[in-house]
Amino acid sequence: MLNVVQARETNDERHLAPLQLGVIERCIKLWSAPGDLVYSPFAGIGSEGYMALKLDRRFVGGELKRSYWESAIRNLRRAEQGKRTYSLFDLGMVTA
Repeated sequence: MLNVVQARETNDERHLAPLQLGVIERCIKLWSAPGDLVYSPFAGIGSEGYMALKLDRRFVGGELKRSYWESAIRNLRRAEQGKRTYSLFDLGMVTA
């Protein structure tokens, strides 16, 4: 679960309707295919991007609030962990 509390500032109001990752996952699966670009003009803490990367999509997002943007960067980096792409040079030679 992504933590919006990390992005809160002292004068912030409580977000009335935080979007759950399960809802985001379902929408991305329904309306995009692996490799597609998911765009979020109001990226917040990066929930849509997090799920997009987990589901093998690309992501572009924008956010005005610096604390949300910083949390989004952390969340997107976390989504990328464990999704290493291997090249031909990473594969050992197979011998018969």
